[in-house]
Amino acid sequence: MPADPDLRVLVVDDDADTRSNLCDILELDNFQVETAGTVAEVLKRKSWDRISAVLLDRRLPDGSAEELLPRLRQLAPEAAILIVTGYADLQGAIAALRQGAADYILKPINPDALRASLARLAERRRLTLAKERSETAFRTLVEAAPCLIAILRADHRIAYFSPFAEELTGYRADDVLGKDYVTRFLCGECQQTVREQLQRVLSGSPVRGFENPVRGRDGSQRWIIWNAQLLPDYEGEPGILMVGQDITALKHAQERTLQAERLAAIGQMVAGLAHESGNALARSQACLEMLAMEVEDRPEALNLVERIQKAQNHLQQLYGEVRNYAAPLKLEREAKSVRSAWRQAWANLADHRKGREAALREETDEVDLVCPIDSFRLEQVFRNILENALAACKDPLEIRVTCSAALLDSRPALRIAVRDNGPGLSSEQRRRIFEPFFTTKTKGTGLGMAIALRIIEAHGGQIAAAAPAGPGAEIVILLPRGSS
Repeated sequence: MPADPDLRVLVVDDDADTRSNLCDILELDNFQVETAGTVAEVLKRKSWDRISAVLLDRRLPDGSAEELLPRLRQLAPEAAILIVTGYADLQGAIAALRQGAADYILKPINPDALRASLARLAERRRLTLAKERSETAFRTLVEAAPCLIAILRADHRIAYFSPFAEELTGYRADDVLGKDYVTRFLCGECQQTVREQLQRVLSGSPVRGFENPVRGRDGSQRWIIWNAQLLPDYEGEPGILMVGQDITALKHAQERTLQAERLAAIGQMVAGLAHESGNALARSQACLEMLAMEVEDRPEALNLVERIQKAQNHLQQLYGEVRNYAAPLKLEREAKSVRSAWRQAWANLADHRKGREAALREETDEVDLVCPIDSFRLEQVFRNILENALAACKDPLEIRVTCSAALLDSRPALRIAVRDNGPGLSSEQRRRIFEPFFTTKTKGTGLGMAIALRIIEAHGGQIAAAAPAGPGAEIVILLPRGSS
């Protein structure tokens, strides 16, 4: 039998003749052989990395195989250990097997039995190395792929979680291995649908092109398109291989396209409506002015006329807000201090602040506030934020604007946080504050913050409602320093 050239055998036996016989047998088969006669001699060895198998006599002058086995498992964890024993010690050999020995050989040693045992070890070693190479190739391929890859057990527990999946979701593999994938990553609405898809895979039907949102550690959602198929044997059990591609950017692009189409339709409708209603509002305004002259000596009637005029002005304002939201944004940028925009917005709200105890504080810490901005548009953003604070907070009202340097997509940026001392926003309000037509006010269209979002995104920046540690609402804006 040709020997595995990498299989080096250590013979441990206190009988010199036995050691010599074993060496002759093994060297005839081209094995590389080393010997030791006692436990002490074994433990004096310095290098164990080249030992692939150990022939260990069960009884040695200074110890037994059972005592030496745990130490050998530490010194040479990859080596296979064969116990050499007589019939009288067979129970002891079986006990050694339970402690991690790979096989046992009875004395007197039969050369063919020894060769057969070593051949089994060599084949086991070959299969182990092949498995390791296969797993290494698999992991190399998987870990280099920019995909969310997971392997699930039949009960949906996570058995493998790729590095890209860690990056995308914010969870480390150690945090999710053994956890239920469905309850950890999916919202309640799609859990049942995904369970049905996973059951299809377990029944032998691959899934292709299935889309669902995945919830990250920070609560954000990413849209993933999945391919999944059955692994009949993954580490001894059936598994489900799931390969997902992040299509969040594509989804957002589709939503923006759909939103643009809706806005175009709204713009056309509002333009027509404003045109047709403008003349009617003008005529009714003229009539109201004439009516006011007729009833100038009747205060109650004049009050009613004023209320009607206010309602008309409000209606015109609503038309203007919807028209502005639907209109395309064309920025006229110049390098200018952002401070001028929020100060102008605060000045323009003087009527809203009349008779109130309201203060605007600035904390810029000598940060450079110059960015390429459209001053008029950015003033709209701050006006909406400040107006919301004035509406939500009781006196004494304090609004604090804090600026600091930041990064946006690895580029230099300016961070502006506007925080009030009011009741703050609920988690639902923070989530929906930038949705068109969402409002907690008794009047208005709910387009103010949606318009603010469009303006900031047109600048290449970001705007979000933060969850501050203390009281109050906080809106955070990131503006790039350079042109985007």
